Amino acid sequence: EHVFTAFFLAEMVLRLTVYGWRVYLPTSTEGRSNLLDAFLVIFTGVLITWVIPLIAFAFGTEANRGALRTFSVLRSVRLARLVRVFREVPVFHEAWLLIRGLADSSRTLFWTCIMILLVTYAFAILGLAIIVKP
Repeated sequence: EHVFTAFFLAEMVLRLTVYGWRVYLPTSTEGRSNLLDAFLVIFTGVLITWVIPLIAFAFGTEANRGALRTFSVLRSVRLARLVRVFREVPVFHEAWLLIRGLADSSRTLFWTCIMILLVTYAFAILGLAIIVKP
């Protein structure tokens, strides 16, 4: 966790050094994604991984792990960074097509699972009615 946080923080600092603070302005799509990346790195990475435990250690208290776990769900949003890589890098074009196709068919897959569940439930009731006779 600490290695990834340091890596993402170094990436953010390098981006800030090379492109300046204007790269984080939400005036374009890239700016919004950079701002989201910065928010995730600072909030879910630096704050939760380093700052809060350090403050809790300095005051001799235990950091509330339950509350921190609630915020750690935001770490899964970091996977959105991978989506951006899949979408923009030409090598991953076929993989992006597969991901997009799966996302486009999610509604059909949902209703297919519901139908399978209903058919299984109906046959389970029928099986119980046949097996267990009064």
